Amino acid sequence: MNTDRITVKGIAHLAGVSIGTVDRVLHDRGGVSLETKEKIEGIITDLGFTPNILARQLSLNKTYTFRVVLPRADQDSGYWELCLSGIHRAERDLEAYRVQLRIDDYDRYDAAARRKVLEDVASDPCDGLLLAPVMPEELMPILELLGDEERPGGAVPYAFFDGDLEGALPVAVVAQDPFRGGYLAGRVMSLLAPGEKRLVALSAHAGDQHIERRIEGFRAFFRDAGRATRVAASSRQVVAVECLGLEDASSRDAFLSALFRKSSEIAGILVANSSGHFVGDWLSDQDMKAHCAVVSWDTVPANLRALAAGSIDCVVSQRPAEQAREAMIRLFMATAQGATKSDPVTIPLEVFFKENLP
Repeated sequence: MNTDRITVKGIAHLAGVSIGTVDRVLHDRGGVSLETKEKIEGIITDLGFTPNILARQLSLNKTYTFRVVLPRADQDSGYWELCLSGIHRAERDLEAYRVQLRIDDYDRYDAAARRKVLEDVASDPCDGLLLAPVMPEELMPILELLGDEERPGGAVPYAFFDGDLEGALPVAVVAQDPFRGGYLAGRVMSLLAPGEKRLVALSAHAGDQHIERRIEGFRAFFRDAGRATRVAASSRQVVAVECLGLEDASSRDAFLSALFRKSSEIAGILVANSSGHFVGDWLSDQDMKAHCAVVSWDTVPANLRALAAGSIDCVVSQRPAEQAREAMIRLFMATAQGATKSDPVTIPLEVFFKENLP
């Protein structure tokens, strides 16, 4: 094989694997055995392979500046810190391509702060935007403005991680499937809390579409389970509740106290974001944890601590760092190559118990 014209397809042929497997190794997306990964990396090193896009960028002497917009790293129990780590990793990966990132964070609970960031982005979007679409009503008018081909400089490409937004036209979307994730959480909960006692699905954010879909998936599992066993779907009641002050100790205590006063027959709680440790710790402090299973999302440090301590029974991970990194890479590729929208990437879900802590 002529090594001057080596391609991803050629590497796949030499390694005896698919092109997709080589692509996963090149972009460090996981899902490849260590043995296969080392084999592919060895071939790449031996042949001196460089993706064609790098050579093209160096010859053009082009520098790209992208803006990244996401909530503050310390919010939502540190979930966005995990996303930020993936973004910084992408920044290192793209350094050779002359890519620079401007990262704008905001207080997601401060409407004025959100609007200020979006207005600034609209006036200076740079070469492209990477966003977590957690504020749909405020975000859509900005995206429509940026998508206008008649605006000075033309339309601005943007990509999403952590979720999608109906009506938007991103060049890339990298996210979990929230309905399937909720369905998976329902299956886990059915094992942790068997029987007919009530279950609670708790949301800490109003109007968050992907969290709403998680809860829909969770409830759908129990509806389907009821039909499969010919038990009335209403026999396992799943109550959806909202606690917007979950991160505030006094609000949380008042809400959970009222919830359990109304019904002491709660066998399990799904916390549909990364704040499950708050609920698990409260139940442990009240000596109630032994009678109530807790399933939450994401491997933030506080959730891993609670999982190890037994305050949480299971954590579903959507790999936030991988989502953010992959979306940034795809935004760059689309911008550099002039590509249109790529197929959405659905991140595989992982399930962690105390026995397999990451």
